[in-house]
Amino acid sequence: MPAMDTAAGIPSSRLRRTMLAAGQWCAVASLFFVTLNKPATNVTIVLSVVLSLLGSDMRQRWRDAARHPVAQGALVWWAVLMLSAAHTWLGASSVPRMDSFVWACWYPLVLGSLLRTAQWRNRALLAFALAMTLVLLASYGMDFGLLPQRPVVHELPQMRNTLFKEYTQQGLDVLVLGSMALAAALVTRSRPHRRLLYTLAILALINVIAVLESRTAYLTLVPLLAYWAWRLCDHWRLDRRTRWAGAGLILAGLAMACYASPIRQRLLLSVTHETEAYIDQSTPTSTGIRLELWQHTLPIIASAPVFGHGLSQWFPLYKQSIEGMPDYDKFLMGHPHQEMLLILSEQGIVGLAVFLGLLAALARYISRLASPYRDFYACLLLIYLTAGLANCLWADFSHRHMFILLLACIPLAGAGTASGAEPHKEEAT
Repeated sequence: MPAMDTAAGIPSSRLRRTMLAAGQWCAVASLFFVTLNKPATNVTIVLSVVLSLLGSDMRQRWRDAARHPVAQGALVWWAVLMLSAAHTWLGASSVPRMDSFVWACWYPLVLGSLLRTAQWRNRALLAFALAMTLVLLASYGMDFGLLPQRPVVHELPQMRNTLFKEYTQQGLDVLVLGSMALAAALVTRSRPHRRLLYTLAILALINVIAVLESRTAYLTLVPLLAYWAWRLCDHWRLDRRTRWAGAGLILAGLAMACYASPIRQRLLLSVTHETEAYIDQSTPTSTGIRLELWQHTLPIIASAPVFGHGLSQWFPLYKQSIEGMPDYDKFLMGHPHQEMLLILSEQGIVGLAVFLGLLAALARYISRLASPYRDFYACLLLIYLTAGLANCLWADFSHRHMFILLLACIPLAGAGTASGAEPHKEEAT
C-alpha cells in the first residue's frame, strides 16, 4: 500500500485514484440529473470539478482535455463573454452577473478531464437517455390517467403531461432522446435492441406530436424529420431517385399525422388568435410577447451594432424601452426569446460572427465523427439552431446545461490515443 506523506498532506495514490473514479461517476450523474433537478445538477458538476482537481494524473488529464476542439471552442466563447463583461463594466460602470451563464463554457473541459474513454462517455449519454426515458414514460402515464397531473395544470393547461418547469424544455429533450435512439438503432447489430430503439424513437415522436403542447418542439421537428427521412433512405441503400421519393413519402406521412393531430390544430389556431389579440388589444399573449420583444430589441441592436452593449445589458435596456406602456410588466422577460437577437444586442456583429464561426466549426467537426455519434450530434445541433429561432436557449439554465453537458460527451473525431491517457476507442456501445 502506498505510503502517505502526512507532513506534506499529500494523499496516497490510491486515494487520488478513488477520487478520480468518484469524479467520473459524478460527471455521469450530472447527465442524469440535468433533465430532472437543477440543484442536483449543480452539486454533481461542482463535485466533478473538485474531484477532478484532486484525482490522480490531474495535470495530464486537464492538458489532454484542453486539446479537444470542442473544449477549445467553448473556451473561445467564454473569452468573448468575458470581453463583453469588460465592455459592460467600462461602458455602464457596472459589473454584470457572471453565473453559470458564463462558466458553463468550462464544462466540456471539466468533463473531458474525467470522461476520457468511449466507455465513460457512453455511460454519461446512457444516463441522460435513462432519465429522459423515465420522463417519457411518466408523461404517457399522465396522459393515460395512470399518474396524476401536476397542480400547475389548473393555471397553465399547456403544462399537461409534463414533469419539467417548462414544457418547451421537455419537448426538446424528448426530441433529443428520439434522435439518440434512432442514431443507435442504425448501428446496432442486435435485432431485439434495434426494435427496442425504434420503438423508443416512435414513442418520442408520438409524445411530441400528440401528448405535449410545445410549438417550439413542433417547429424543431420539421428539420429533424427531413434529416432522418434522408438518413433512413440512405441507410437502406436506396438509389438517389428512390431516396428522394422515399424521403418525400416519409415526410408526407408524418405531415399528415401532424395535421390530423387535434393538439396541432389547436396550437395553430392559438397562434392566429394570439397575434390578433396582440395587434388589436395589445394583449400579452405568448406570440404577442415575442413580437413585442423582437420589435424593441431591433433599436437596441441598431444603437450599438458592432460590439453590442455588453454582457447582461439587454434586459435593462429593454425594460427602459417599454416603461410607460400599459401592463408593461406582463411584457417583461429576461431575454428576447431569439438567440441571435440576444447575441447581437450584447456582443454585436463581431460577437455574432464569432458565434456563427464556432457553430460552423462544430458542424464540420460533427461531420467527421463515426456513427452513431455523427447522427446524434448533428440532430443536437439542428435542435439548438431551430429552437433558437423562437427561444434563447443559452440564457436558460435547463436548456443551456442540457446542450453543453451533451457536447462535453462528444468523442474525438477519428481514432487515436491521447498522450498519457487510455485509448479513445470510438466503438458504438
